[in-house]
Amino acid sequence: MAKRLNIGFMVDDLNNYFTSQACKGAELAAKHLDANLIVFPGRYLGEPDGKFGSKEYEYQYNSVFSLASSQNIDILYVLLGTICSRASEKIQQEFLESLPDVPIVHLFAKVDGYQSVTFDNKSGFKNVVRHLIEGHHVKNIGYVSGPKTNQDALERLDACREAVAEFGLELSDKQIVYGDFTDESEDVVRELMKKNSKLDAIVFANDSMAVGGYKVIYEMGLVPGKDILVTGFDDDAVSIAMVPPLTTVEASSADLTYKAFINAPNYIKGTELTNMEVETYLVQRSSCGCEGLNYVEMYSRLHLESIFNGNNKFIDSIEKYLFGIFEEDAAVGKIKQKINAFLQAYASVLTGGSSSWDDVNNSFGSIVSPLLFSYTVPEKFYNVLAILQKTAVDAVNDLDSINSIHEIFTGFYRQLSFRAISIDSDDRSRSDKLNRLVNQRSEDVFLVSNDNEVSYEHLIDGLPNIGFKQTLMYLFQGNVHNSADVKWKRPNSILLKAVANRKGAIAPVEEQQLVRTVGIFDNEFVDNEDRATLVAFPLFVGDDLYGMLVVDSDCRSFADISPVANQLSITLKSLLLIEGQKKAKKTLQNSLEQFMRDNSLLDAISKSDELTGLYNRRGFLDHSQKAITDLQNKGKKTLVCYADMDNLKMVNDKFGHDEGDFALREIAAVLKETFRSTDIIGRLGGDEFVVFAIVGVENCEAVIKKRITEILKRHNENVSKPYPIDMSTGIYEFECSPDIDIYSVLDLADEKLYNEKTEKKARNGSYR
Repeated sequence: MAKRLNIGFMVDDLNNYFTSQACKGAELAAKHLDANLIVFPGRYLGEPDGKFGSKEYEYQYNSVFSLASSQNIDILYVLLGTICSRASEKIQQEFLESLPDVPIVHLFAKVDGYQSVTFDNKSGFKNVVRHLIEGHHVKNIGYVSGPKTNQDALERLDACREAVAEFGLELSDKQIVYGDFTDESEDVVRELMKKNSKLDAIVFANDSMAVGGYKVIYEMGLVPGKDILVTGFDDDAVSIAMVPPLTTVEASSADLTYKAFINAPNYIKGTELTNMEVETYLVQRSSCGCEGLNYVEMYSRLHLESIFNGNNKFIDSIEKYLFGIFEEDAAVGKIKQKINAFLQAYASVLTGGSSSWDDVNNSFGSIVSPLLFSYTVPEKFYNVLAILQKTAVDAVNDLDSINSIHEIFTGFYRQLSFRAISIDSDDRSRSDKLNRLVNQRSEDVFLVSNDNEVSYEHLIDGLPNIGFKQTLMYLFQGNVHNSADVKWKRPNSILLKAVANRKGAIAPVEEQQLVRTVGIFDNEFVDNEDRATLVAFPLFVGDDLYGMLVVDSDCRSFADISPVANQLSITLKSLLLIEGQKKAKKTLQNSLEQFMRDNSLLDAISKSDELTGLYNRRGFLDHSQKAITDLQNKGKKTLVCYADMDNLKMVNDKFGHDEGDFALREIAAVLKETFRSTDIIGRLGGDEFVVFAIVGVENCEAVIKKRITEILKRHNENVSKPYPIDMSTGIYEFECSPDIDIYSVLDLADEKLYNEKTEKKARNGSYR
């Protein structure tokens, strides 16, 4: 079976409507491709100014960007325009250079040297400006742009300038200010109003900045839509809720990402693709001085003339308007059937067919549902009803028929409003259920955990019941402190502490917990039988970054990930403090017992590997950290040798696990023979071994590697197995000091091991 494609997607806040819609489009394309979608939701790069003070730890979210690797994704899509909306050119360039070596496509931003997919900004702003000038006789326009460092913002500014120039007007530098695409735009709007006292209208480069603009307009005693006209761009969910509702440009992020992601195989093959653009539409509301829906434009867009021409083009147009690319989603199929029946009955009534208004009324009731508003917004459904109502009224002449139509559609609006209230209530109920579940699990875990181990699996038990198909909780080893002024470096390995799926929740045994960080999306505990949508989310409190939560969930449950991760993070902080106290207490108790009884047998057993007789992970870390921090060893030349058996999987698969165990014992024997009895040798788990040795001299790497090679050769000759017993090694040399953390040293040795394995693979082909 061919390997399933892994598509990476770097985004900003999942709770941002624009971004959540983009994720839905990406997921739909991934389903059609039978590809895995791996989402990396960070926040925003760049130095926040004073108004972002309450978000001082927002940088922690960006740690997920470092998880993307050529080892876990085949192609990467990046929302560069939003992630870098307040970043300098230098920070943007550093971010681009940090991306993995895979095909990269940028969305909503054009970047030299990269493929990109963007909105048709020109036609969108031309429609806005044309409407303001021709429809409302505007002469003096102010413009609130995005950042000067943002390519999409500059393109929108150029589009607006061109549109104004077509009507013989000017958009001078005095009429332009630069925001940051967020709703914290009050300062720049005040600056604009101060420089231009007689503005007829303000055009915002996106809807979010218009939110701040409204605040300034109201504080000046003016009313948007009456005293000064206002328009936005993007048709964000916030735009319809503003008072008055914001005239904007409909730019479907879902349509754009679908169009981009469905071409993933072509991007990977290197097929030459021209940079694509997605069409935009003007959405008229009362902030521009209009009364509301433009019936003429809507009648034309939905092809309602086809009702009277005897074809169903209007049905296809309405479904496309409501659902966009989601009309192809299998989940929308049942909704489309019901809408189709409703529209067929409606058309039959208007053209004198066999249907009646009772048939139309009866077919409407089952359409409005939570599933419907997972794929469209109530405003669009309302617009469809409004234009259908006007079309029906225009098709009749007598007053009784007109009144009857108004009464029928009033009933539709009542059902729509009541159902919307019910859906909102259902959403709140689901949110409450989620909060109760996570809070209860957090409370229970303190009771369930015993004196020795924390029951991490209990923390995430039950999450599959709220839509998380799989949940994996990973914790970094040691104390991982991530400060805003220090560039985050992803540790090479991480511990898998708990897994939850439909079968229940488990905690992997200690020997199975160690996982390569790049492998958090694909290891023996990840169910990869079916395609998945995986999201990585950081677990942190303040500047302490504990680990990562990986969730397999469809996009409709994305809003639940953040509250779950936040609650788990708070619980983890308490648990880790308690766990540290328990360990300290246990260490003190063991020391006292050892002193009193001079018997360390139990401690030795708990820190030894049953298969090889070496130290296990706990034993190795314990003894090596003590040796590093021992003041008697300060300044002594020391090394850590990270070793990895090369072909364990092949031996297990071809010759059986008994032979695999034999090979692991041979590796242990080779390491014992290579090093001294006073050196600390351990098996970290699986096929990974490590040695700590105080050598007293520098540059021992070549000597030790040569010795390992010679001893391996002799062992292979003696055992005469049908498979080679071999290992790769990474040796890192340093001086002992109380300031050195064993985990950092292991990471450095692991990097050298990885380089050797990569060289072997390039030289000999895959051997695992």
